[in-house]
Amino acid sequence: MFRHDRHLQFQAKPEKPDALFAMKLQEVLGGQFGEMTVMMQYLWQGWTCRVPGKYKDMIMDIGTEEIGHVEMFNTMLARLLEGAPAETTEKAVAATRCSPP
Repeated sequence: MFRHDRHLQFQAKPEKPDALFAMKLQEVLGGQFGEMTVMMQYLWQGWTCRVPGKYKDMIMDIGTEEIGHVEMFNTMLARLLEGAPAETTEKAVAATRCSPP
């Protein structure tokens, strides 16, 4: 069972929109080794653990903590993109594309 608390642990707010930094954070959130992957791995291992007790509890605790990390990353991404003009976002996308040799 999970419980959601409306208050974030940290109230970090960027000074201004930053679409490029948001795109970099998005990789940390959803990339191959990102927070969402780690969260799902720990939760899956916890749910399928056949040995009850402290090890299963520890795995589930880590998975639950990872859910909080995903929420914090998503909140920061939304704050970084809030108010960003379209041309800034387009420049960020262009800056992350690989240019042909």
